[in-house]
Amino acid sequence: MKFAKADHPDEARFDITAMVDIVLLLIIFFSFTAQFGRTLLTPVDLPREKGAPVPTAASHAVVIDLTITGETLVAGKQVDSQWLLQALARDIRAAGGPDKLEVLVRADRRCAASHLNSLAAALASQGIRGWKLATSEAAP
Repeated sequence: MKFAKADHPDEARFDITAMVDIVLLLIIFFSFTAQFGRTLLTPVDLPREKGAPVPTAASHAVVIDLTITGETLVAGKQVDSQWLLQALARDIRAAGGPDKLEVLVRADRRCAASHLNSLAAALASQGIRGWKLATSEAAP
């Protein structure tokens, strides 16, 4: 006598090992990225005014620091005006236009206004009409 084979499909299994690996790698990546982002900020004594909340990270953003002596820093490195203009032109092309590039200027509050004015003129020469000036909360 021949018995019919039971037709039970195997139980479906999900192997999530690869997904767990990717999630852990993403957590590590974002942790390091956040830490590097904080270390690249040059210590600048910002004007003490209440301002708008810190915007979310834009895909095309540039942070320019002005020191008390008027030196221009980008990503913690001192740059000259010619390099800054070339970098801005490159970033404008990558963003798709000057209105799509977010520019944040972190000027020391004791920096001469003439340095900030010359930076504003350089930004305007590249077509950037709107940019933000960073401030810190007013001390109580």
